[in-house]
Amino acid sequence: MSEALSRRRLLGLAVPLGALVACAPTPPEPATAEVPLASLHDGERLVVWRGDEPVELLKRDTTIRARSLWCTHTGCRVVWKTESSTYRCLCHEATFDADGKVLSGPPPRPLRELPVTVRDDLVIVGELAAGGRKS
Repeated sequence: MSEALSRRRLLGLAVPLGALVACAPTPPEPATAEVPLASLHDGERLVVWRGDEPVELLKRDTTIRARSLWCTHTGCRVVWKTESSTYRCLCHEATFDADGKVLSGPPPRPLRELPVTVRDDLVIVGELAAGGRKS
């Protein structure tokens, strides 16, 4: 078999496989997380799970923010370090500030913020709920 023929065979196999990958459906977003509003205390960080995604909730006065705790580099979990007021990803030494912005390391983007809705004393993370108010 010639080298050109083997390349053609290889390319003939690669194109259909590439087409399969390109046509694969986008995975659905993880489920929402629901937390009683009374479980959030001003200034304290609460970690909840939204499907298989760890999410940090932080309440300051009347504002509630939700932030994914997956590093934007390779998806390792980040942890809050109180002593330095930073998030740290131990996989590749990444550091994020208190707002989730990259301070050092390889992450290409800040930590992802998630929508939060409050409805009937329930905090809903992950999508805006009908009839609720955005925090």
